[in-house]
Amino acid sequence: MKKLLIAEKPKVALKIAANGRKFLGDFKLNGVLLTKDYLEKNEESLAKAVKKIGYIENQNYIISFAEGHLVTLYDAKDYNPDYKNWRNIPFPYVPNPFKTKVIKGREDLYKNLEKLMNSSEVEEIINACDGDREGSNIFHLIYNQAKCKKPVKRLWVESHTEEKLLKALNNMEDEKLPKHDNLRKAGYCRTKSDWLMGALLTAKATVELGSGKDIITVGRVQTAILAEIVRVEELIRNFKSKKFYHILGKFRTKDGKIYEGICNEEDYDDIKKAEDVIKRLKKEGKITDYSIKNENKYCPPLYDQTALAIEMSKTANISPDETLKASQSLYEKGYATYPRTASRYITQSDADDFERMLQAISVINPLASKHKFNKNNKRIVDDSKVESHTAIIPTTEIPDLSKLNKNERAVYEKLVKRAIAVNFPPAIDEKQSIVTTVSGFNFKSSGLVELDRGWREVYNITVKNNPLPQVQKDDIVEIISLEPKEVVTQPPKRYTEATILQFMESCGKKIENEEMRELMKNKGIGTSATRAEILKKLKNVNYIMLKGKTIYPTDKGIEIIHKLPVDELKNAEFTGEMEYQLYKVEKGELSENEYMNMIIDLYKLSCSKINSKQIEKINNTSDSLGKCPLCGSGVVKRKGQYGEFYGCNGYKNGCRFTINKICGKLLTKNQVKTLLEKGKTGRIKGFKKKDGKELPSARVILKQDGKIELDFK
Repeated sequence: MKKLLIAEKPKVALKIAANGRKFLGDFKLNGVLLTKDYLEKNEESLAKAVKKIGYIENQNYIISFAEGHLVTLYDAKDYNPDYKNWRNIPFPYVPNPFKTKVIKGREDLYKNLEKLMNSSEVEEIINACDGDREGSNIFHLIYNQAKCKKPVKRLWVESHTEEKLLKALNNMEDEKLPKHDNLRKAGYCRTKSDWLMGALLTAKATVELGSGKDIITVGRVQTAILAEIVRVEELIRNFKSKKFYHILGKFRTKDGKIYEGICNEEDYDDIKKAEDVIKRLKKEGKITDYSIKNENKYCPPLYDQTALAIEMSKTANISPDETLKASQSLYEKGYATYPRTASRYITQSDADDFERMLQAISVINPLASKHKFNKNNKRIVDDSKVESHTAIIPTTEIPDLSKLNKNERAVYEKLVKRAIAVNFPPAIDEKQSIVTTVSGFNFKSSGLVELDRGWREVYNITVKNNPLPQVQKDDIVEIISLEPKEVVTQPPKRYTEATILQFMESCGKKIENEEMRELMKNKGIGTSATRAEILKKLKNVNYIMLKGKTIYPTDKGIEIIHKLPVDELKNAEFTGEMEYQLYKVEKGELSENEYMNMIIDLYKLSCSKINSKQIEKINNTSDSLGKCPLCGSGVVKRKGQYGEFYGCNGYKNGCRFTINKICGKLLTKNQVKTLLEKGKTGRIKGFKKKDGKELPSARVILKQDGKIELDFK
C-alpha cells in the first residue's frame, strides 16, 4: 500500500521528491534518479516530463499535483439552464446546498488525481498544497469532488530546503485537527461568500443597473477599494487651494551661531496681518526651552507579503502581482520561505535556522556576519506574533543570482538585506529642539545629528545632519529677521499601488504603534495573499488605471460607485470587519454557518437595495483608454458626423480634447492608450500626404496643451 502526496504545482512536487528522499525514499523520472543537483540543472524539462505523466512514484509513495484550482462552485446556470439569462435568476437566489464542478479545460488533471485518490493501491492522502486558506481549499474541493473518504495528513511546508522539508515530513498532522479543519472551513466560506457577493451580485447589478452588454462587476472587497480610490479622486478634483502665512524667524546666539524657527501658533489668511504682528514684536528673543534627546531608530520588521509588495512597488517599480509571482517562485525553488504570510516575525523554533541562514547569505553579503544573532531579540523572534506562517526570509540555499529573472533577483536581494538589517543594532539619532520666545510668540526649531548608523549601513542610507547651536535656557538671542512664510494647502495625493496596499492593510487607519498594527492586521481588506489580485482585477475590468505608479479611477469606475446603492459594499471598515469574521472562522471562534448567515443577510440586503425602482442606469460604461490631458476625464472611441474619433468624456463640461485622424490615419486603441499614458507612441506607419503619397514612419507626440504632433526624427 502507498501514500499519495498532492502538491499544488508540478515543480513543487519535484522539489518534495528530490529534497525529501531521506524520508520518502528515492524517485526516478525517465529512468534517472531525482536528486537535488539533477533537479536544479534540469528543472524545466523535468517539470514538462512530470506534467505529461501526471505523477512520480516509488515503492511507498506517489507524488502528484493539482496545478492550482481544478474544482469550482457551480455557475447559476448549472443549477437551472434558464439562469443562463441572468434576468431569470430569482434574486436573492442562494443554492442549498452549494455544488461543485470540474473547471472546464482542467478535466485531465482532475481525472488523474481522482483516479489516484480512489486507487486501491493508495491507503492515505497527504495534503501538500500551499499552507493557507487557498491551498487548503484547492485540496479539499478536489478531495470532496472525487468523493474520497481516505484519511488525510497535512504537510505544512515553510520552505522547500532539505532540512525544512524533512522536518515537515516528520511532523505531519491529521487534517481533522481543528487548526487544519478550521482553515478548510474558512477557505470554503470565502469561496461561497465571493460567489454570492461577487458573481451573483454582479449578475444582479448588471440586470438592474446595466444599460448595454457591459457587465457591472461588484464584489465584497473590490468595490470598497474602488470607492476609496474614487473618494480621493473627487476630493482632488473639487479641491481649492488656499494660502495662509506663518512667521519665520532667523536668530543669532551670543556666540554668533545662526538658526531659524517657525511660529505656527496662528494661521494668517492675509500677509498684511502677519506683517502687522511682526511690527509689534521685539528685536530680541529668549530661549525658553532647549532639549537634546537620543532616539533609537529600529529597522522595520521582516517582510510579510503586503510589506514586501509595498517595498518593491516603491523602490523597484515592481507591481504587487509581479512581486507575489517572484516570491512564490523563490519559495518553490527553495530560496525563500512561504510568501503568502501575514507575519513579520519568526518563532523560537526557527531561531537556529535563521542563524544558519545569516551565515549562508554572508557569502553574497559579508554584512550578514558582522553582528552575532541574538535568539531572544523580540524584534525578530516572537512566537506570539506568528500564526500560520513566519515572515518571508531567505533560506540556507543560496541561488546563482545570474539564473534568477529580473524580478526574482530584485525580490531575493530585498529579502537578504532585510534579514541582515533586522539583526543590526538600531540607528541612533540625536534630536534637538529649541523654543525661542519673542513677545509671547513661540518659534520652534528642530535639529538632528546621526550618532550611529546602525542598520542604515546595510541600505547605505545617508541621513542629512541638521545640528542646532548649543544654547541654554534663558539665553537672549538677537533677531536677524522676521518675515511671513507662505503656506499653500495641498490636495490629498492619489493612491499608488504601494499606498493603496497600506490602506487595505489597515482600512485607512494610520497606525504608528507596532502592537496596534498587529492587532489590526486581521481587520484589513483582503489578505496578504489576495490584495495584489484585487488590484489586478480592478485594472482588468477597467475600473482603475495606472499612470506611472499613480492610480486613477476611470469614468466607468466613478459612475459605478455613484450609482451603486449599496453603501455597505462601499465602506472599507465594514469590509474589514467582514474579513475579521472570516479570520474568526479560521481560528475556530465562529462557526461556518454563523459566518455564512451574515454573508447571506448582506447579500439579500444588497439585492433589495439594487432592486429599487428609483435606481439610475449606468450608461457611461464605454471603456476608457486613458486620462484626458486637459481635464482628467476618460478618453473613449466615438462616432461623429465625419467618422470615428477619440474624444473626452468631459465634453459636456466644455472639454474639447479629441484625437482625430492624423494625416489620413486613425490610431488604434492600443496606440491611443500608449499616447495618453506615456505622451508619445512608438513609430507608426501609414501616414499620408493630402495627395495620397505615404509619409515616413513617425512617432505621435501629445503636447501638454492637448495638441497632437508627428515626430519624424
